[in-house]
Amino acid sequence: MRVNIIEGDECILSLLKLNRLLARITMSENQDTLGFSIPTSRDRLVDKTIEEIKKHTYINPLFDAGFKAFLCDEQALVNFLNGVFYLKEDNRIESVVIKNTDINIVYPVVKPFRLDIRARTSNGISINIEMQKARPDYFIDRVLLQHSAFMLQSKYEWDQLNFGKLTTDLSDEERAKREIHRYEVPPTYAIWICDFPLGKQKTFRGDWAVRNREGLTLSDKMMYIIYDLTKFTKPLEEVSTVEDRWLYLLKHAGVAKSLPDFNDDIIAKAIYRLLVNRASERLIMDQANDMVWTEEELDRLALYKIRARERFRTQGLAEGRAEGLAEGRAEGRAEGLAEGVSQNQTDTKAILRDMGVSEEQIAELQTRLEALQQSRQAQK
Repeated sequence: MRVNIIEGDECILSLLKLNRLLARITMSENQDTLGFSIPTSRDRLVDKTIEEIKKHTYINPLFDAGFKAFLCDEQALVNFLNGVFYLKEDNRIESVVIKNTDINIVYPVVKPFRLDIRARTSNGISINIEMQKARPDYFIDRVLLQHSAFMLQSKYEWDQLNFGKLTTDLSDEERAKREIHRYEVPPTYAIWICDFPLGKQKTFRGDWAVRNREGLTLSDKMMYIIYDLTKFTKPLEEVSTVEDRWLYLLKHAGVAKSLPDFNDDIIAKAIYRLLVNRASERLIMDQANDMVWTEEELDRLALYKIRARERFRTQGLAEGRAEGLAEGRAEGRAEGLAEGVSQNQTDTKAILRDMGVSEEQIAELQTRLEALQQSRQAQK
């Protein structure tokens, strides 16, 4: 089987969302080749993505626009956070204030510093919730870097709330109070929901903090809760907690025909916000834009291109068929996804996992490729 790079609209299979690259696998009736159809412009790709979104029942909440539509609601956030923190009736979060997601901190070039969801709870905890679809290099460094900026922003707002209205003509008591709290920071908790494997975590949830070698926590004001959705494998009948419910919906909404609301009005409303036939054109457009290329993803694509090239060269697969970005998109993925799956499945699966492709996507791709191969052999 050969892999060709194809320009045009000749596609008969649904789009595969591999790290936000929407490539199409095609098998022409008069063609004994497997190919990837890659749109030639971003606008064209966005239009195709909108068409694909409208074929589904729900907006996929694993992408930014869908994630915010699903969870960026005060009632939904309170429900979700009480489930995440296992809070009982006597200390449950009663309300949240959803904050501006921009952070006024100088940040590395190219990618603007904007959080997915930022809020402050009724008991004074600053919360940052992030949905991470693809695994970047130095992921933990990114978590730490982003949380550092988030903590500084939270400290600034805490100071403004407590001391911002003070004038220069202060009493000794006011000055003393300000001095006591000069370096006090509010509790800042980060929740990361990741759609890729996290090697250091053995289960779907990890609770992380800064500790010494003996396990003593340096401060309980910083907490990192990181979810690995690839390890959340509970079937519907085993979903029992509020935390389980939200994770189940996040994982399955993008491909489900129907979703359970667990007899919870708040969850039912969150699901309703994801319905494609009820979504605004703005939401669908934002979702489509989230699913195609940004500068950050073009950088990631270049890295994947180089890695795939080096990996497959050592295996004796053909090197690049052409130059440029379009060929680069197909080179690492087309060879790895088509020839690699048939010739060296184990190694190719490892590459796809490194690229942040979920196990479900890998299995779906392999099934489709095998079906295409069997169909072609039957015609011969």
